[in-house]
Amino acid sequence: MRIIPYVLYLLLIAFDRTILTDLVAIGPAHIYTAALLLLLVAQHKSYTAALWFGIAAGVVFAAPDPSRMGIQMFVLGFLGAAMAQLKVRFNLDSLRSRFLLLVGGLVLYSIPHTLFFTTAGSGSIVFAFIRVALPSIAYSAFVGWLFFMIQTGHLSFTRIKTLF
Repeated sequence: MRIIPYVLYLLLIAFDRTILTDLVAIGPAHIYTAALLLLLVAQHKSYTAALWFGIAAGVVFAAPDPSRMGIQMFVLGFLGAAMAQLKVRFNLDSLRSRFLLLVGGLVLYSIPHTLFFTTAGSGSIVFAFIRVALPSIAYSAFVGWLFFMIQTGHLSFTRIKTLF
């Protein structure tokens, strides 16, 4: 198992957590970078790689607030293990099934993230889920969709250049 891509992914999570979060946020919506990278690793790599990366991503993501490190490691580790098991049941040749697996994973991540980490100015979890989690899921899904379009070749510089 090559480690360099995983270290670069972890550095991207740390960079996003420290610098990019406020720059790329649209209102209360922000990109779930740790979950998005974990789901991409889980779709393309083995079960052990997804589990290991989930735990490591939880450590890196929770480094600014160590009191939440345990729950973050558990949530991301569970998400990586669950998605690595589910990818066997999906036809990953289809862009729709990969996108469905990505959105399902983002929803699965946003539930404990909203319960434990989001304060939306109200005591209502439903309000926090509607105000913060749903826009963040849509924003993260859009970024994941762009990644899939670039990866499959449906979106490239030459195709965009032909439009203009």
